[in-house]
Amino acid sequence: MHKKLIKNAYVITMDRQRRTLSRGQVLIGDDKILEVGHDLPEDDAEIIDADGGIVMPGFVDNHRHMWQTNMRAMLADWTLHEYMRGIRFSISPVMRPEDVGAGNYVGALEALNAGVTTVFDYSHSNNSPDHATAGVEALLKSGLRAVYGYGLVPAPVEHAAFKTVEDRIADAHRIHDDLLPSSDSLVTMGMALTETGLIPWSDSVKEIEAALEMQVPQSIHNNNYFGVTVSQGVEPMHRAGLLHESQIHVHCNTSTPEQFRMLAGAGCTVVSTPDTEIQMGMGHPIFNEARKYGIRSTVGCDIITLNGGDVVGQLRLGLQDSRVRVNDGFNARKEMPLVLETSSMDALAWGTINGAEALGLGSQIGSLEKGKQADIIVISAREPNMWPMLEEPGTVIFHSHPADIDIVMVAGKIVKRDGRLVGVDYAGARRVAEESRDAILDAVRRTTGVVLPPEESMSLISMEETAVRNMSL
Repeated sequence: MHKKLIKNAYVITMDRQRRTLSRGQVLIGDDKILEVGHDLPEDDAEIIDADGGIVMPGFVDNHRHMWQTNMRAMLADWTLHEYMRGIRFSISPVMRPEDVGAGNYVGALEALNAGVTTVFDYSHSNNSPDHATAGVEALLKSGLRAVYGYGLVPAPVEHAAFKTVEDRIADAHRIHDDLLPSSDSLVTMGMALTETGLIPWSDSVKEIEAALEMQVPQSIHNNNYFGVTVSQGVEPMHRAGLLHESQIHVHCNTSTPEQFRMLAGAGCTVVSTPDTEIQMGMGHPIFNEARKYGIRSTVGCDIITLNGGDVVGQLRLGLQDSRVRVNDGFNARKEMPLVLETSSMDALAWGTINGAEALGLGSQIGSLEKGKQADIIVISAREPNMWPMLEEPGTVIFHSHPADIDIVMVAGKIVKRDGRLVGVDYAGARRVAEESRDAILDAVRRTTGVVLPPEESMSLISMEETAVRNMSL
């Protein structure tokens, strides 16, 4: 057994008691945590001195579209309507398998570099079986722990490889059986469902039933568009008895109190993506509503076409938005709040143990506890933004940055050391990503003439009549 002992650290365990240890230690044997405490045995162990930094579980991102990484920052000034026209209905159809692979690989490296050790990859640009294979193979190569959310979502391609929802489900079974058969591997199977209304309701039912039959985590964008029929799926799913505890419902900003009760009653999880929701017109993240109705709350970076892959940034923005929404009520009454309802430790839970439990991985990752997988990050205290470091959870949320993450372990394997990813061909990976970016832009301009088609092209507004017809149960 190869042992590692991390010592001299402020340890944030994220266990049920939310224990923290001053000058604590974590002992690792091969891929598992052996002990968390003080004065642990050093015999035969590789010593890792955290030098007064922070040790905590790796972050868990419950919603990220890895395939979009090669279009980084394209959507910095776009709305959700523009996203659907430009990315979903224009760029996704021209994506090649190698583009999906390049995006997934660089996206995985970005995640690991930022201390994100687990991602639910909502891979909804599967235009052919080769696209799906390329996405999975890139994740397997990267060393990231991931749930590959097989995207059943159809894109408007001219010559579709998949003619029916049954074709897509059959290919999902292929990926599960041939590439991701084990639930104990670093990369495991999940399902990314199509937004309700984009396809006939009967096909939505088939997608959900297929995910339930496969017994894998499933995720769906839900209740996140104002003024259109697409993606208003919580209530129809409830009426059909299709809400399930294995589901992660993404965004849910338009949900009513009764719809939140439906999600809570079924044991569903919600995931908020603060940057995209606040910018793109979806409304406020729903951390407060999740707390009120007893729903497990998680976080995701969503689209790297807009923001970066740093989960801490999403936790910071989400926490402050959660607080200001409560504080606004006091201010409206000409009062000031006396205490804050949501803590930095609450936010850390959104991005660690809550995410792990939502993916069915709570017994394996998400906290530093004996017997769990050693998915661990060490945040350095050597840079001025961390001086002088107080042993507070808020230090992570409000003061740390990806550059401070000195060590990242996945299943006990060090994938980042001394602030640099291990065994990665930086120049080669960057070159492949840039070549893919150029090929995508060239293809979309040849196909549609512009990266962002005008509103009168295919859009959620132009599809409203079809969506209404699709949802006629």
